[in-house]
Amino acid sequence: MRTPWIILPALLAAAPAVAADKRAPHAHQHGAARLQVSLDGGALQIAFEGPADNILGFERAPTTEAQKATVARADERLKQPAQLFTTTPAAACQVQPARVDMKLPPPGSSEMHSEIEAEWRWDCAQPAALTHVDVGLFKAFPRLKQLRAQVVTARGQKATVLKPNATRLTITK
Repeated sequence: MRTPWIILPALLAAAPAVAADKRAPHAHQHGAARLQVSLDGGALQIAFEGPADNILGFERAPTTEAQKATVARADERLKQPAQLFTTTPAAACQVQPARVDMKLPPPGSSEMHSEIEAEWRWDCAQPAALTHVDVGLFKAFPRLKQLRAQVVTARGQKATVLKPNATRLTITK
């Protein structure tokens, strides 16, 4: 598949913009997460990385039945990108299966921090019509307060910050 080999150089090119942020790009900050967005031909890809607390409300290994149910519900919700993102209708984007990786510590671990990574993909029949993506992550996960987004397309790259009252991610102009 050619997409990852195209996206990787583009994301590496965006790295200086991320590094310029006064906070470390991988800093563990509750309420904040990162989105890496790329549009390569008709392939739209969105990658999420952030503290598990933003999604689950805790970061340790789930020990109670309620915590285990919370993890299962969050995993299921993250695997439904059509419920979390709305693409420009004219772009005719078809959602593909999602990948979710909950990097929770093993039971009995004293680790205090954990991360969740997710990757969503769409195949868009009319990618030139993809002007924006409305991000529903804030509504789905209210503990999430800020998304630092990097967008890479054939037209260039940009960085933006999304918040619960500003959820539209501009892809092309």
